[in-house]
Amino acid sequence: MSEFNYTKCSKPFTSQDEARDFMRARSFDGWILRRADGSYTAVCPEYPDGYYPDAVVVEAFPAGAVPERPGAAAPVVDAGLPLATDDGACCAA
Repeated sequence: MSEFNYTKCSKPFTSQDEARDFMRARSFDGWILRRADGSYTAVCPEYPDGYYPDAVVVEAFPAGAVPERPGAAAPVVDAGLPLATDDGACCAA
C-alpha cells in the first residue's frame, strides 16, 4: 500500500473563492474543504476520508459530485448551484 502524499493532492487557501478559482483554472476534479481554523483546502478525489478530521466539504468538482468514499463526512453544501425539483424547475437554494 502506498502512503498518501498530501503535497500532491491538497493545496491550502485563505478563501473558498481562491480555492474555486484554482480548481476551475486547472479543470481539476476534487473537493474544497472548510477547515476549523477558517482556511480552505482543495483536495483531489483520492484524498483519504478522515485525513483532515476537522474538514467539511463545501464544494465539489465537477460541480455537484458527492464524495463516494465510505463514511464521507458530509454531502456537498454551499456549492452555489440552484437546486432542481422533480418537475425540472429550479429554485433558490
